Amino acid sequence: MSTQANTQLRNFKWSNLGALQRLLNDIGRHGHRDWPAKVSELRADLEYPRVKPKQNIVLTFSSGAGDDVAGYAIVEPEKNIGRSVIGIGTRVFGLAARKQLLDWAVIRAKQETPIAHLSTRANETEFEKLVEQMGWVKVRRYLKLTTDSGLRQAPADIPEGFTLRTMLGLDEVPELTYLQNTAFKEHFGYSPNTEEEIRTHLLAPDAGVDDVVMIHDSNEQLVAYCWTGRYEGSGDFSGVKFGRIGMTGVLPAARNQGLGRAIAEAGFNHLLDHGSSVLELDVDSLNAPAIKVYSSLGFKTTSKVNWWELSL
Repeated sequence: MSTQANTQLRNFKWSNLGALQRLLNDIGRHGHRDWPAKVSELRADLEYPRVKPKQNIVLTFSSGAGDDVAGYAIVEPEKNIGRSVIGIGTRVFGLAARKQLLDWAVIRAKQETPIAHLSTRANETEFEKLVEQMGWVKVRRYLKLTTDSGLRQAPADIPEGFTLRTMLGLDEVPELTYLQNTAFKEHFGYSPNTEEEIRTHLLAPDAGVDDVVMIHDSNEQLVAYCWTGRYEGSGDFSGVKFGRIGMTGVLPAARNQGLGRAIAEAGFNHLLDHGSSVLELDVDSLNAPAIKVYSSLGFKTTSKVNWWELSL
């Protein structure tokens, strides 16, 4: 379909995967999501059960540029909580191109859910003005935290009666799924995962069961976990070994025993043990206790992500 004289929108095809990867690498970090730098890892992300890229991703192609992708929009429906998450990215930061992509995404999201959420980096001021003019309302802010290089381990203080280890196998997926969904039930924008989705994440090329650090109680019940990840930087960060602290949660019934700090420290140390030199994570700006823990481990705010909401 064509909507402007010099720009075309086309639905994603798997043959566009390499071109989309090049675009994402050229754009760099944007929105809330940190896209992988390798084609194999991008394919795994797009094969995640909820994504359905051929119907939920659209690409822009500048006229005369052949198969060179100039921008993209993605819509990720989360019907179990009634929202769709929209992502927008363009090689050139023109507002007309972004509005074209956003218009398509809003129409697509409206076909799936009554609410849409969109993320922007706090430095995208012109785009944020456009988003606000289109009726979106800012509802939340997340912080992206990063450590400096030259880190040293902080001893994980595991409370008495609890044990620390990494995940052993896929047979622990049901317990991990239950803990994650229970721990994050009240968090902004959290969409409960199925066991199939958790298993898919663990089987992705850039992941594994030993990425999940766990704390069990004396009855061998899983009460806290930290999902970590590792990757090598690209472009200006080529050769840098990054570590990422993903979801970190404590079973509500086991809170107020020091397990939140213990599992954060354990995830931190796990990444350093595996050679990561720079660590990063996302945290809700309203989660003061978590920010306090991460600050004590050397994390500092490097950028901010604003979340916007639109009733469809």
